[in-house]
Amino acid sequence: MNKNEYYVYGLIDPRNDQYFYIGKGKGKRYLSHLKPTKNDLNFSKLERIQKIKDSNLEVKIEILFPNLDEDTAFELERIIIYKLGRQVLNEGILSNLNPGGKWRLKDSIFYPKAYQPKFELNKLDFIAQQKFQEIPTLSQFNYLNTPNKEQKIYTYNKNGSFKCEETLDEFFSDGINKRQIELFKAIRENNFPVYSNWIYSKQFFEKLYVSDKIPFAQYDIIDEQFNLNFDKEFEKSLKFNLKSNINGVLRMSVERNNNTITLTSYYPSGNKKYFKKTKKGKPFKITCEWYENGNLSVKEELKDSHNEYIRTTYYENGNKESKISTLKENRSYERWFPNGVKEVEFIEGIGYVHYDEQGIKTRIEGLNNVSYYKKNQLTLDVFENIEISKEIKTEEEQSDLDWYNYQQEIDKLNEF
Repeated sequence: MNKNEYYVYGLIDPRNDQYFYIGKGKGKRYLSHLKPTKNDLNFSKLERIQKIKDSNLEVKIEILFPNLDEDTAFELERIIIYKLGRQVLNEGILSNLNPGGKWRLKDSIFYPKAYQPKFELNKLDFIAQQKFQEIPTLSQFNYLNTPNKEQKIYTYNKNGSFKCEETLDEFFSDGINKRQIELFKAIRENNFPVYSNWIYSKQFFEKLYVSDKIPFAQYDIIDEQFNLNFDKEFEKSLKFNLKSNINGVLRMSVERNNNTITLTSYYPSGNKKYFKKTKKGKPFKITCEWYENGNLSVKEELKDSHNEYIRTTYYENGNKESKISTLKENRSYERWFPNGVKEVEFIEGIGYVHYDEQGIKTRIEGLNNVSYYKKNQLTLDVFENIEISKEIKTEEEQSDLDWYNYQQEIDKLNEF
């Protein structure tokens, strides 16, 4: 048995010839990234691969260090990730989430302060030694981008009272997930506190002044002076508009028109981030979210507050991702591939209609019937008392999860 069957590999973006992921494995482990599964939660890596495919290119794969024993492969993987740094944590250029090596769930995602990326080069052959020395050290470890490099996060209640202080390990105690990544990014990029159900800051305040009349969106900044000015104007006028400009960039605009409040917030770049209306404190008519690149992310059309609504989400490239309608006359669910072709749709009374990435119908999954499409022609086979197939269970679970997650967000809004 060959004990030196392991290797360390890098995935390369052909658009800039830059490594964007480092891993270790044996056999054809590196190919697993090119066929992502629903269990792969590294969204940054998946989005990078999809953008490469959208450019009609293929991910380049390089075996950096072949013929290794497992311990050496673990050691090298950790060192190379350390040298190049993880983008999601503001260290460097990689889409890796964990620090590599023999990392396990519940371990810290950060390197120990005493960690030194030293390696005995004589473990490698001459060519591998050269490769190791060619890989630059790009990483930096001021995670929160603070002048004093203090790495603590302070949390406040919605009324501005102090709640708790956390180290970064405590902040990520449940591991890295999409929400934590987005919140961490917002805290890092803003010198002002940011809203996300609670209020988070990389600077300590004994107490924050926060208006209870502004319908903040996720990751909006808390500009205390703006909040104070808004509340003062609110007591005097039924109609007014106030703006918050930070370093010459418009970050928030809030308009009052009698009992309707309209909020528009912006990214640090100045691009639009969020638009929402509330009437008597409840979401009203339409809500929109945008990606940082300016493309629409979410559009919600509301009827009777949130009892009936249409919610459409979009990929970052601008194509539709999913659409949910709870309108009594048109309850539906649709989902699209990133290339814009419809993947599945739910038609009440029929079931889930599936398509491939070329737009060709492949099958219908229904509660009491299964329909197959051959050469785009429907042939229907009806079965009595048939059990729901695994496929429709999956689709029902996915659509129910989308509906459930959305309702959870609405419930949170209605709490405040």
